[in-house]
Amino acid sequence: MNVQLTPDAAADTLEEAYLYAYPLVLMDVIREMTTNTETPTTERAPLGRFFHSRALATPAIDSLTRPNADTLYTQAYLDLGDEPYLLHKPAAQRYLAIQPFDGYSNNPSILGTGGLGGDDEAVYAFTGPRFAGALPEGVLPVPMPTDFVWLLARVRCHGPDDTAEPHRLQDAMDLYPLSQHGRAHERPRGTYSPTRDYVPLERMRTMGAEEYFRRFNALAVRNPGTGADAPALERFAPLAVGAGLEFSLDALPEAARLRAKELPLFMESAEVRDNRRITVIDGWTYLDDTVGRFGTDYLYRAVIAYMGFANPVDVTAYPSIFTDADGAPLTGEHSYVMHFPAGQLPPYHGGGWWSLTPYTQVGRLIANELDRYALDDSMPLAVNPDGSLDLWLSADAPGDDRLANWLPVCREGIRPDLAHLPAPQHRHHA
Repeated sequence: MNVQLTPDAAADTLEEAYLYAYPLVLMDVIREMTTNTETPTTERAPLGRFFHSRALATPAIDSLTRPNADTLYTQAYLDLGDEPYLLHKPAAQRYLAIQPFDGYSNNPSILGTGGLGGDDEAVYAFTGPRFAGALPEGVLPVPMPTDFVWLLARVRCHGPDDTAEPHRLQDAMDLYPLSQHGRAHERPRGTYSPTRDYVPLERMRTMGAEEYFRRFNALAVRNPGTGADAPALERFAPLAVGAGLEFSLDALPEAARLRAKELPLFMESAEVRDNRRITVIDGWTYLDDTVGRFGTDYLYRAVIAYMGFANPVDVTAYPSIFTDADGAPLTGEHSYVMHFPAGQLPPYHGGGWWSLTPYTQVGRLIANELDRYALDDSMPLAVNPDGSLDLWLSADAPGDDRLANWLPVCREGIRPDLAHLPAPQHRHHA
């Protein structure tokens, strides 16, 4: 390989290529772990099959960071390389939304509540970038720019005693390849290997640059970038980073080889932390409005993938707060009140809602005597005579007159997240 870059430029370009490739490689690592099973469980399923969470998140769950406390998840991983996949969604009288993510973590559309098909019964067809055939009549096409697709569905659940209808909706969803439309479905059986039992981010930290870029080059053959990505891919090509190319560390200048040794931990660097791109309004932090529709902002795209993948802000406004009105860090050693003046509760579109969830510093739900992990607008909250609303956050229970509006927190630092839902629900962290 004849590298047409100076040594320093080659090192910088290799770092840029690492960021560009990060979501695709990470999502493939997650797919590899999550499909590592012969039959579906509540946490895994073979490629092309659904797996359903059947219970709401509790503090015992440590596989998710900042999990929802009011939705059940349904997920699947698809490979559209051979043919499209069809998804049947039943009619729903409650929130049921499906997000298809492409291989680079973009979320091109919302299906179901607040999106295509709405709450009616619908059949969707996910088509890959090379599909040129015909679809059955009445099917709603969902074109995807990559063969890799992660489906994430959420159904509203009003507490642990309200699972019957969410389970019925989950079970009524169907997923199958186009060739099986109109006939009995053959459910693929997967395989299990202990070598694919890992924590995805830990796997990424131990993946050397040579394995990383060779994996990306293989994935990129069927998961191409968009036309807007062409200039970046042209910059990466002299380093043999790109679809079908043969990457070799030995062919790089020494400066690039040295930089390559640092890449597995690059996502934990200050440069990445400083590019979370958040907006602070009245102490609440909001994600940037390009989340899920990143364009060519590869650094921010990689940052959000590393943080856990997020919903576009027109799906969910998900602000977080870490300090009180005086700027002091939130801690369960103090009691707090969140006050909403009359008529100023968080707004949302039809089918949506607002909720407030406290988490520990590491993003876990907080164990408490009520098994109450969130407050939301469907609960029988006590409203003040003037129509305002006060929510009470403390480690110790308040008086009986405040108990309905009490959100238990822990003694150590906390971070309340206010999910303000225009239509669909919170973001998922794989």
